Amino acid sequence: MAAISSDELQDAWEKVKAMSILPEPPEPKLPIFGPKVPMKTKLHTIQNLITSLEYNYTGTLYFDVNKNRSFKSIVNTAKEILKEGLPIQCLEAVFLGAYMTAGLPNLERFPISFKTAAGKSTHRHIILGIHHQQQKWGALGLSRCDKLMNKDLKFESLSDLVLDFCREFENVYHKVLRVNLGFPFTHDIHSSERVEWRVLNLPIDTNNWTEVAKQLDGFGKDAAEIESFKKAKGVLPAWFGTRYALSAPEMEIGRSPRAAQRRNSFSDDFNMFEEEFETQEPSQPQMLRTIPKHIIVTPDEFTFKKPSTSTAPTPPTNIFLQNTSPSPYLIEIEDRSGLLEIVTKTQPTLQRDETNPEVHPTKAIFRVSANGMIAVAIKYNPHRPATKKSTSPEKSPVKKSINGNSDEPAVSEPPHVVSFRCMPDKVVDAVPDEEPFTLETPFVFKEI
Repeated sequence: MAAISSDELQDAWEKVKAMSILPEPPEPKLPIFGPKVPMKTKLHTIQNLITSLEYNYTGTLYFDVNKNRSFKSIVNTAKEILKEGLPIQCLEAVFLGAYMTAGLPNLERFPISFKTAAGKSTHRHIILGIHHQQQKWGALGLSRCDKLMNKDLKFESLSDLVLDFCREFENVYHKVLRVNLGFPFTHDIHSSERVEWRVLNLPIDTNNWTEVAKQLDGFGKDAAEIESFKKAKGVLPAWFGTRYALSAPEMEIGRSPRAAQRRNSFSDDFNMFEEEFETQEPSQPQMLRTIPKHIIVTPDEFTFKKPSTSTAPTPPTNIFLQNTSPSPYLIEIEDRSGLLEIVTKTQPTLQRDETNPEVHPTKAIFRVSANGMIAVAIKYNPHRPATKKSTSPEKSPVKKSINGNSDEPAVSEPPHVVSFRCMPDKVVDAVPDEEPFTLETPFVFKEI
C-alpha cells in the first residue's frame, strides 16, 4: 500500500469538497450462477468479490465480528458488508465466504483458524476451508499476505491444505502454534443454531506432523457425524477424546490488555509484532488497582450538526460503542445538557422525563454483546427545553483538567459531554469481578 503525503491528501480532500455531486460508491453484487457454471469459476468469482473489498488496515472494525452467534446472524453481517462495501479483515471474509457458498450444496465449508508466533508476539488468522464433493480441498479468505488467503481446489486432503498454509506462515517468519477446526457451516442461511468454531484444537509445535495430519483428515471425514451426535445429545461422543487424543482446548495465561481487545478480530498483522504479546510469566503486582475499561467509544469528540433555521431537519450523528470484553455490557447513555436527542431505539427501554429535564436528562440503555459493536444515532434537538443559564452551544466546550477530570465552568451551565455508564450484564457466562465504570466524551455543534 503506497504512502501518500499530507499535501496530496489535502489536495484530494479539497477536490472532494469542491464537487457539487458525489457519485454513489459501488455496491458489490451477490453473484448468481447458472446450473452449468463450473465450481472453479464459482469459487473464483466469490473470491474476487471478497478481494475487491480490500484488506482493512485502519485498525477500526466496521462490522460486528462477534463469532459466538447463529449462522443467521452471521449472514446478516455478511449482507451488511456487501451493502456497505467497506474494507474487511480475515474474519469478515470468512463470514462472506460462508454466506456466498451457502447455495452450493456440494461444497463443505470449514472454519480453520491458526495461532502463530513471531518473535515474542502471537497472531491469529482464519480462513474458510472448502471441500468439493468429497474430493479436492481448497480455501477462501483474505489477508494482507496473498499466500495466506485463498487456495484453489487442488489439495488431496485437509492435512495437505493445512500444511500448505503452515509453510506459507514460515515464509513470513511465523511459527504455527495451533490449528483449530470447527464444524462445517450449514447451508441454511436462516439457521438459528450457533456456529461451532473450535471443535478440534491441535497443538502443532509440540506434536509429530504425521499424527497431526491423521487427526486433521479424520476430523474432515467425521465432522458431520460428530456434529449430528452433539446436536442430539448436547455433548461430543465418548470416542472423540480417544480418536482425537491430540486435541486440547487452548488455555490462555497472561494475555496483555491490548491483545484481549483484539481476541476476536483475527487481524493478521505480520509486520506489527508488538500487537499481541503473550507471556507465561505472572505480571508484577501493582500498587494501585485499576478497573479495566472494555468499552471503546468513537469518535473521541462528537460533532452534532445544527441547522441554521428551526424548520430545517437535523441530521443525526453516529457514535460507535465497541465491547472488547468476552462478556456483554449494558451501556447507559446520558446527555446532561438537554440539547440532544437519542434517535436509535433502545433494546430494553428509553428513560425520559420531559417534565423536568434538569433533574432527569435524556437517557437510553443499550446492550452490546461480547466482543460486539453497535452504532447509536444522536442529534441536536432545538425543540427540547434547555437547562437554565445555558450559554450558546458553540461557546461551551468542555475543558479537561490535568488529572483528566472535567473542570467546572465559571457559570452554572450544563456540561457539553455525553456520558456512558458501562455495566457488565449479569448473565451466566459473564466474566466475574468486572465492575461498572463511566466514560465521558465532549461534543460541539456545527452550523449547517
